[in-house]
Amino acid sequence: MVRKTKRKLPDPAQIDEAEKQIREYSRTVKFTVVEYSFEFIVQKLNADRYYVPDYQRNLIWKPKEQSKFIESVLMGLPIPFVFFWQDDDGRMEIVDGSQRIRTIRDFMADKITLRGLEALPAANGLVHSDLPPSRQLKFADSSLRVIILDNTTDAITRTEMFTRINTGGTQANEAEVRRGSLPGPFMDLIISLSNSPEFVAMTPISQPLIDKREREELVTRFFAYLGSFIPNASNGDGDIPTYKEEPRLFYFAYVQETSEKIAAEIEANGTSATVDAMRKEFQQMLQFVTAVSPHGFTKSETGKQVPRVRFESIAVGSALALRADPSLLQRAPDLTPLLESDPFKDATKSDAANVKSKLLGRIKLVRDWLADK
Repeated sequence: MVRKTKRKLPDPAQIDEAEKQIREYSRTVKFTVVEYSFEFIVQKLNADRYYVPDYQRNLIWKPKEQSKFIESVLMGLPIPFVFFWQDDDGRMEIVDGSQRIRTIRDFMADKITLRGLEALPAANGLVHSDLPPSRQLKFADSSLRVIILDNTTDAITRTEMFTRINTGGTQANEAEVRRGSLPGPFMDLIISLSNSPEFVAMTPISQPLIDKREREELVTRFFAYLGSFIPNASNGDGDIPTYKEEPRLFYFAYVQETSEKIAAEIEANGTSATVDAMRKEFQQMLQFVTAVSPHGFTKSETGKQVPRVRFESIAVGSALALRADPSLLQRAPDLTPLLESDPFKDATKSDAANVKSKLLGRIKLVRDWLADK
């Protein structure tokens, strides 16, 4: 007989904190539910009253996926909810469901030829206008259940919902979502630095990762961690108080807040001191890492990948050390002994990569090692 291990009861404070988080988040999500016909939704989409946000524009089902969806509709199977959000102009942003809606529109416009159908094989090779008029009318009268998010739902909550509930076969990654949702001078800076020759040379990564904007993700993480680090917190050891082990929300909030700050500076002064300072600090960090790390952010001279945990440790740790002691840039101590040490290898394992204690541990390891030099 297997003896059951007695479960340790959670701390009441933990339960209270969980309930607090649930209440706070649930207050940000208010919605109504409506039902619209395909014909109505397509008319609104064609009139640009309903629109696909930038970060979803390139997410398009392959022909086989489109046909499978149309087959499901023709079979009378239920269609999952789609999510809309009404912007300040009164237009509806499609938070989730854009691929389904665009597939419906394109099928009704004879832009999709059915193929690969298994349940309705006789329909293979047909377009919408090939169907009997009665079937075309029934298709147009088919309906979608729509959840319309309250106008007060902020961008962070909307993109978080998109990431969690996205039902399409092709999904936007976090860098694409931020790029589409938060355009402006700060995002322009991130894109510019991620494409700089110096950074590209130090971050040899595969083409699929390049296509997924991995370098933009690395630059964003660098600024978010460095910009949120409070040196005198935690009894002088430093902390990132705003990091709650919800990285997606943390990065989004940082980019949004920094974008607003930079926009205010530009409106007031025509330029942004923050952008200039961030660009300078990033370039200084690259110069320093080039001098102290023989292989930059990779593990070897022929390395073709840059693990995020390794990048965060070296880049943010070095930048923090330079903030505390700018003379390090001239001394440029060889970082090899640390990079080859067991503590560094343990700190940059991918397990529990987003756990706050692990994040702070790997950043401080490099910072503190350099501080002793």
